[in-house]
Amino acid sequence: MSLEDVLAQTLYKAYRERKSIKPFEVNMAQAKRVFNVFSSMLVQSEGFGGYKISLTTEETLKRFGSTEPLYGILTKPMIETDSEVELWFENHMAEVEIVFEMDHCTVESYPTCVKGVYLGVELPATRFDTWNLKAYQIVADDSAAGRLFVGESIKLPFNEEVELYLNGHKVGKGRPRYVYGTVDDMVKWLLRRVGYINGYVSSGVFVGPTDVKKGDRLRVKSGSLEYEVRLV
Repeated sequence: MSLEDVLAQTLYKAYRERKSIKPFEVNMAQAKRVFNVFSSMLVQSEGFGGYKISLTTEETLKRFGSTEPLYGILTKPMIETDSEVELWFENHMAEVEIVFEMDHCTVESYPTCVKGVYLGVELPATRFDTWNLKAYQIVADDSAAGRLFVGESIKLPFNEEVELYLNGHKVGKGRPRYVYGTVDDMVKWLLRRVGYINGYVSSGVFVGPTDVKKGDRLRVKSGSLEYEVRLV
């Protein structure tokens, strides 16, 4: 069994047991192999739900020392439409993101293949015991895939300012802006990477991230909508 297989199994065990592990050292090539094995184990166990795009702002790229965005795989149980969302791991964050529901999408069929667009909250989580991580560790850990609250339906183009509140206190605000331009540009970037998508896509943070824990209440507010999410 290769080192990458062992590390992937370690991550998968931490995922299944909802435990945290110490960060391990790998290079980017090894990290991608760990991701491939780990994410395959997740999909085999829980089913494919979609993708998440990470590090889509200059701030998050700099924080984790990456030169480009990353992507991870969401399993079906990670995706939640109920406004009460269970947190599974020790270290979760909350991010406001635009979420796409995609029906057998390719670069050529996008955007007519999009079934729905939503203003949602991604709740990334790491299997490691700290967020003090480098990009290759995020890659290995399935881009910190955790939970995704799909949210409320919106229409594109969406350029409203969105505010995020944590337990009644405003912790962030912003409009959809990304390192590659618009949210369409981010989805097209992902489609060029993976070729085909049938599921949800969380297109990248534009408000947040902010640390959250069980018992917290989130409120998302823009000019046209407002909703709350309870974390349990």
